[in-house]
Amino acid sequence: MTSKEKLREHFVALGVREGMSLLTHSSLKRTGPIEGGPNTIIDVLLELLGAEGTLMMSTVSGGVTPGQPMFHVDHTPSTVGALSNIFRKREGVLRSLHPVHSIAAFGARAQFFTEGHLEANTPWSPDSPYGKLMRNEGTILFLGVNFACNTCLHALEIEARVPGLHTESTTTVHVIDSNEVCQQIENHWHAPKKAFYVDMEHIVERAGALTYGVVGQGISRLVDAKVLREAVLPILQQTPERMIQRLSDSEFVWE
Repeated sequence: MTSKEKLREHFVALGVREGMSLLTHSSLKRTGPIEGGPNTIIDVLLELLGAEGTLMMSTVSGGVTPGQPMFHVDHTPSTVGALSNIFRKREGVLRSLHPVHSIAAFGARAQFFTEGHLEANTPWSPDSPYGKLMRNEGTILFLGVNFACNTCLHALEIEARVPGLHTESTTTVHVIDSNEVCQQIENHWHAPKKAFYVDMEHIVERAGALTYGVVGQGISRLVDAKVLREAVLPILQQTPERMIQRLSDSEFVWE
């Protein structure tokens, strides 16, 4: 079992520091047992980031589908790990309103990163949390996971106008906020594809934007989001299907 102090040492060695805007993807299974449980991970990260930092977690809700097109910002669970569900329920944590690709955030810039997500042209547009992260000195922590979980790559696919990622047809999705106000958006859904996002790791590492380190019992990654964009976007602009193999006839570009 990893102690709180050892966990702190691991995060510091990886590069987590005061003032960061840190988006986290996680797997508790890969980090192994932590003294005090998952809340210890959150506590240590918040302590290291300090008052000027912001901790964010992806809270993607895979349970929202064309057959179940309803999202409640306070009650719809995240389907991308137990840590994200524990974090989103903490007092003071804000969750963005996008019904499928939300984030949760706490700290100095939580409102900046979460606001406007429902109004963004796509879940990953420049004014989405993911677009903002890459344009505002953000950092991504892959806690026990790899680039298969890298939501910012979706934002780069959108920016590079990669075709065929989504269905041209939409479903009306109902979005309920904390005040029980319901809004509606038209959502395009992911088209069938095989993804090779992990192939981008060596490119980002070569650009000097990726650091590997042990956290708990697993390997974690820390990524400079700005340099991630600078390294990967030109590749997608020149070779749009570099990270995917389409399994449908869709040519739709969601922009």
